[in-house]
Amino acid sequence: MVTGLPLIIIISSAIAFIVVACSRFKWHPFLALLVAALATGLIVGLPIKDIAKTANEGFGSMMTHIGLVVVLGTLIGTVLEKTGATLRIADAIIRFFGKDKPIFAITVIGAVVGIPIFCDSGFIILQGLTKPLSRESKQSYTAIVSGLAGGLYITHSLLPPHPGALAGAANLGLGQHLGVVILTGLLISLPTTIICWFFAAKFLRIPTQFDQEDDIRPEEIKGLPALWKCILPVIFPLLFIAAGSMADLIDLPEHLRNFLHFLGSPVIALLTGLLFSLLLVPKNKSTIFKAWMTEAVSHAGPILILVGAGGVFGAILKSTPLAAMVGNWVKSGSFSPFAFLLIAYAIGCLLKTAQGSTTSAIIIATSILAPIAAIAGFKEPLQLSLLLSATAAGAMMVSHTNDAYFWVISQFSELTMAQTYRSFSILSTVLSLSSLLFIMIVAAVLL
Repeated sequence: MVTGLPLIIIISSAIAFIVVACSRFKWHPFLALLVAALATGLIVGLPIKDIAKTANEGFGSMMTHIGLVVVLGTLIGTVLEKTGATLRIADAIIRFFGKDKPIFAITVIGAVVGIPIFCDSGFIILQGLTKPLSRESKQSYTAIVSGLAGGLYITHSLLPPHPGALAGAANLGLGQHLGVVILTGLLISLPTTIICWFFAAKFLRIPTQFDQEDDIRPEEIKGLPALWKCILPVIFPLLFIAAGSMADLIDLPEHLRNFLHFLGSPVIALLTGLLFSLLLVPKNKSTIFKAWMTEAVSHAGPILILVGAGGVFGAILKSTPLAAMVGNWVKSGSFSPFAFLLIAYAIGCLLKTAQGSTTSAIIIATSILAPIAAIAGFKEPLQLSLLLSATAAGAMMVSHTNDAYFWVISQFSELTMAQTYRSFSILSTVLSLSSLLFIMIVAAVLL
């Protein structure tokens, strides 16, 4: 079996192939991951009879850990989107902060709404708030758009239940420690959100023309669901998962601890959130609820096959001598935990910048890192959560024309490509570097 420098060259070539196939030749990441995984197994000399078996086991293991969670998270996001719950949450936040702080308010809106739904869907839903806010506050439209886009982007990248964070957690063996992943993500995303607001308000005031007549009418807000109904599907899963993670840290009777573990299971927590989301469905729309669910499942399908392909690639890498090689490097002191976090960040940067998808970049990067994380000293849930955050921070780097979110922002906000480059592309770079800084600070304090 191939070892040493040739093995590093083969694996590096496999990663480069994935990047080039997705970005240059427009291959679907599923196909690129699968071809790269199988080719790597053949070239490094894994037994031919074991390659297909290893690939199947990697795919199946990933579905076991994350399949239902991805589907349930997508179902909740669809209900929130279709019923207008996200817009109700946004309106409540604006009322709380006041219209004299529109950039700060819209950034917080993005960060909160970005927890349950995809950033592109969230932007499409909430971009209608940007023009009236700009007109009524007399503040920069581009700064307000950037604040919304950046807030959505931060929590989309760093926090479950988004598929990137969920799949990355599963790749790194954190499927039963999502509470730690959430707490770590919050530690990073909160200060990064402040940076997003500050940078957008101070440096992204780009002059632009837009249609000032495009407004949100008061009757549209009045027709939305009650606020308490809107927040239940978001709050309860987070609370249950956090409670399940905290159960072992508190002296509790065994039966109560087991019950909290049950509630804190990601599948049970998200299923509870989905049941609460049913309160949002009006009686006159109950007939189309099935159609919403069908749409959500169809959206979850492509995510699931990508997650599974990441599992295949990770399983093949685990079967190579790579782990033993890294173990020897670590024993010789070749790199520190901080260096390993920087490596994770760099891989995320490369994949995101080249192929555009933050979710794909996180999944692929964690698939690469999973076989060597433990040998590099990353074994505890907090350590692995920081490693996941580092890959996610890298996967936020430089959103540009190969990123679908870039075009969603440009087209729905009526900004030109050049204006979007000057605003959100720059902001995404700042958010990526800021997240890395906060990750290193947390690592220095807690590790």
